[in-house]
Amino acid sequence: MEKKIIYTNSIAIAILAGIATLAGLFWKGLYQHDTISGIAQMMGQDLITLVICIPLLIGTLYLIRKDSLRGRLIWMGIIFYFLYSYASMAFLTSYNQLFLVYVAIFSISLYTLLGELLSLDTKSIQKSFSPGVINKIAAAFLIIIGLMLAGMWLKMIIDSLLTGIAPPTLETYTTLVIQALDLGVVVPAAVLTGVLLFKGKEWGYALASIFLIKVSLLGTAILSMIYFMAQNGVNIEWGQAMFFIIVTVLGILVSVSFYTQIKDSVNGNKYVEVHKGGIETIQVK
Repeated sequence: MEKKIIYTNSIAIAILAGIATLAGLFWKGLYQHDTISGIAQMMGQDLITLVICIPLLIGTLYLIRKDSLRGRLIWMGIIFYFLYSYASMAFLTSYNQLFLVYVAIFSISLYTLLGELLSLDTKSIQKSFSPGVINKIAAAFLIIIGLMLAGMWLKMIIDSLLTGIAPPTLETYTTLVIQALDLGVVVPAAVLTGVLLFKGKEWGYALASIFLIKVSLLGTAILSMIYFMAQNGVNIEWGQAMFFIIVTVLGILVSVSFYTQIKDSVNGNKYVEVHKGGIETIQVK
């Protein structure tokens, strides 16, 4: 995808997300129709989006300008975070004055990510990775967290169906939006990505690079949500909380290790490698 489109869409997302997060944190009454738990979770996510994700998004634009492959893949992972986060805000948050802002961020993120995915040179991305055991570890990590997430949500839902009692996380909302997104999109994507990466397929490397960043950022946001919930006296399911804590810590460690396997940069279809004797350019066939 053209850099001009990347810059324009990213800046639009950053500005809109800045408005949404600042309003969520400081506009009293914005979330007045949501539950105490819902408000705590949204404010926790607003904080991480504001202080970590927006600066990271802007920072990756500098790396993309320098033709950094790492920067471009990290950027895609951040866009995936905004896509998932504002899909949940648009579908789950009670209607408020920023509804169109949530929809705009969701829509721009969706089509930006799709546009970049359609233009990816997955063969070049695959060749940019050095062989190493971390690739297998990352594949196993994605498969395991996908299956564990599915198991956690399915247990909650099946227990509810068997007992006829609504799951606690439903509260006063009408349906389980997050669980629908996770079971319908995140779980299949995580497992498929892990399998492709384990087999050494081109798309496995590309999707894993994106997915690991999203997992790390969203996990950090969830930890912030847990903190806000505890501060507001919300009853926390500590089994689920520990799952997300472990996934977040492992996700960050795996992501850092995985990204160290990537060669420094990519310019068009040429990789640039630095050696003691100078710079060598390798043409990708």
